[in-house]
Amino acid sequence: MATVRGNRRTALIVVGLVVVVALAVTAFVLLRPGNSSNGGSSTAASVSDPAVTAPAAALAPLTGSGQAPTEAGVAAQLASALANPALGQFSGVIMDPASGTTLWSENPNALQIPASTTKVLTGAALLTSADPTERLVTRVVKGDQEGDIVLVGGGDVTLSARDPKVGTVYEGAPLMSDLAAQIKASGVVVKRIVLDTSYWTGPDFAQGWLTGDIQGTSGNAQGYITKMSPLMVDGDRVDPSNENSPRTGDPANTAGKALARLLGNENLTLVNGTAPEGGEVIAQVSSQPLSVLLSQALVNSDNVLAEALARQVAIARGAPPSFAGATAAIGEALQALGVDPIGVEIYDGSGLSNDDRVAPIVMAQLMDRAVKGDPATLRNLLTGLPVAGVSGSLADRYAEGASRAGAGWVRAKTGSLQVTYALTGYVPDQDGRILVFAFVSNGVTSGTRPALDAVASALRGCGCT
Repeated sequence: MATVRGNRRTALIVVGLVVVVALAVTAFVLLRPGNSSNGGSSTAASVSDPAVTAPAAALAPLTGSGQAPTEAGVAAQLASALANPALGQFSGVIMDPASGTTLWSENPNALQIPASTTKVLTGAALLTSADPTERLVTRVVKGDQEGDIVLVGGGDVTLSARDPKVGTVYEGAPLMSDLAAQIKASGVVVKRIVLDTSYWTGPDFAQGWLTGDIQGTSGNAQGYITKMSPLMVDGDRVDPSNENSPRTGDPANTAGKALARLLGNENLTLVNGTAPEGGEVIAQVSSQPLSVLLSQALVNSDNVLAEALARQVAIARGAPPSFAGATAAIGEALQALGVDPIGVEIYDGSGLSNDDRVAPIVMAQLMDRAVKGDPATLRNLLTGLPVAGVSGSLADRYAEGASRAGAGWVRAKTGSLQVTYALTGYVPDQDGRILVFAFVSNGVTSGTRPALDAVASALRGCGCT
């Protein structure tokens, strides 16, 4: 089996840190650089504000240039955690971005089921193929017949039909009610709504997906995916405020019914069709930038949103916006980054397919490049990674036992299917050295997830010289 080595370089671009307080731990969160401003409100002249004193830093910022770990030191540090039989069919890689060396590996080229860590591949491909500032637009166009309007899906699965006062999984999502208001303001008397889903092509359900994941199964009424359409609202959730709500399974019609309701006539006829070429746009709304959508897809492991972003990779690279086109485009993007596509065999962009296979060395190499900022746009991949014990799909983990030491320090993309658990991310060691890792276990038991967490936490405890 060929040995894959990391790219050796000495410079490490370190991104800024903010302190996160949760679960009685102090957590550093790695963010992409950039200025931010907070809106302020005026204060009455008669009120004197107290002087603001910046608190002294409780912990020194990470530099990423602490003493380099050794292979022997890392192996010794991880020995106990790696001896856990609950790890099952385990593969993994640990790399030191500052030196470009691989510190530890076990079956690094083994093709394993990656589950949702596949979203790391999709994210890397998106950030290096498309414009991260681009927004997805949903339009309403006048139809060919009087009274017809065409609702044109633009691939924005975050478009929300909720009441503006009700929460949504997608913060900052555009509202269907805004489209309805613009239509009313246009003066068009609507008699029929045409649903245009031509923006994407090919099948609406991927190889290796299970139909039971749309509305859930008996005893597990949770939805993880839907039939993919460029026209949908709230990720096709029945309850837009519930991340794992069952899905309707009929996204375009659900969106059309929502628009009819907001126009004040639930009995409007819905038909499938396409917008006339050069048709007059009477309403439109835009999504959050692609970089923000990617962070939302990563932190909550949102399968529907990840699939939508995978199609944007295809469009950016001139491939068909289908499952086949998206996965081929992701492979091209990875190859352009110097990642061997032989280690990637995927059928979707979310990792929900049981037929996906990825080698852990691929995940580790991408995380290595992201931490280095090579290219710089890959840093955006880091901002959406959940924080252990704090956010997203890691919020309820790292609370006890051997994994607790990693709470607030480990940042990683999770992966979970019935037969696999995976974890890909980074962690600073005790010397402030940022280390990246990719772990995957197939043939899992109930103890596999905490066993993986314990390995990542052991890496946090590394001085390892």
